Amino acid sequence: MKNNISIKLLVLFIAIVLWLHQILIKTHSMEINVPIKLIETPQNLIPDSSRLPEVTVEINATGKDILMFQLSKKFFHIDTSYFRYGKNQIDLKADQLIYSDKIELNINSIDKTEDFFINMDKLVERAKPLKIQYASVNDEEFFIKNKIKNANRKINIKGPLALLNEVEYINTKEISSKMIIDGKLTANLISPDPKIVLLQERVEFEIANTKIIQRTISLIPIKYSETENITIIPQKVSVMVSGPKEIIEQLDINSIIANLNTSILKKDFATVSFEVPFGVKIIEYTPQRIQVIQNDRQ
Repeated sequence: MKNNISIKLLVLFIAIVLWLHQILIKTHSMEINVPIKLIETPQNLIPDSSRLPEVTVEINATGKDILMFQLSKKFFHIDTSYFRYGKNQIDLKADQLIYSDKIELNINSIDKTEDFFINMDKLVERAKPLKIQYASVNDEEFFIKNKIKNANRKINIKGPLALLNEVEYINTKEISSKMIIDGKLTANLISPDPKIVLLQERVEFEIANTKIIQRTISLIPIKYSETENITIIPQKVSVMVSGPKEIIEQLDINSIIANLNTSILKKDFATVSFEVPFGVKIIEYTPQRIQVIQNDRQ
């Protein structure tokens, strides 16, 4: 019984081998998609798409050569030395198809049912503002107190014009106070797109200790909704603030917003909350309580 099964399997195996042999030596026609490769591209141009279209080709060859063709490297060589900015029409020919010399095939047709264009963009250089990213809120506060001297700078980048027009700024990788060595910090830059080249990969900052000062700002108007139909006494407050000297010295009554908290009233008195620039802290304010008078009670 086992011998019969072994014989049947052997016969089946031989039949499959013979069938495959017939397939491989027989001539077939098949459509295959072939990628394109640009050569001799002008230095100031670049394709506006990272993925170039493929071309459908009908070939005539033995099964063996078709299999080798599918598994091997193949592409259409397109000479782009004559290309210009914008759309460039392509007229593909059989002699532009590059493949192994060991493969024998005939090209029956190249799909030209639609106009075939490659859009080229200008390769240009631009300078974009630098944006610093911080590892944490505490690190951001640290660098407000300890000023980065040369933070306002521009970074030179190179890439397709359409992409560069969309870039607002170049980010650093996250920085922290632990990265400071001898008063200096080196930060790596992040390219906004793989097709954009950074003409420098990192920047060096100088860190200066910033003097923290206190200051009192008087007569800040207290804001509240006019629809509440109330009168408040007083209508202005004074605040003592603390922060980096460069920021505090620039503050005025318009830099700080005082909002009346009417959500919780205690014996017709309310408190005030403040909106201040980043890095500024409220130490105290006077008066602490604001009298709220309902106008409809009068």
